[in-house]
Amino acid sequence: MNRGDIWLIELGGKAGKRPAVILARQNVLEYLNKVSVAEVTTKSKGYPTEVFVGQKANLPKPSFVQADNIHTVGKHRMVKYLGTLDPDTMREISKKVVLALELENCLQ
Repeated sequence: MNRGDIWLIELGGKAGKRPAVILARQNVLEYLNKVSVAEVTTKSKGYPTEVFVGQKANLPKPSFVQADNIHTVGKHRMVKYLGTLDPDTMREISKKVVLALELENCLQ
């Protein structure tokens, strides 16, 4: 399990199973019982916090990472590994997470 991996995750309720990308920093993943993830969807909402990832990481359809939809989920909810996003895409997603959480001023 690594930062940038996309897993099919059981979110429960109405969301059910859906792909999500791991956002948690790499050096703590082995110690955590839960990880922060961002949902992946095939439907763009046109938000400035979306990142188009196409079919990278073995996604079956052209998809978007939704940085406004961040969850912390138990590792036991991770059902199936799909693939890994490249470092450039993860940098773009990281920037969108900063935007989604209004952390821009904290980085200066």
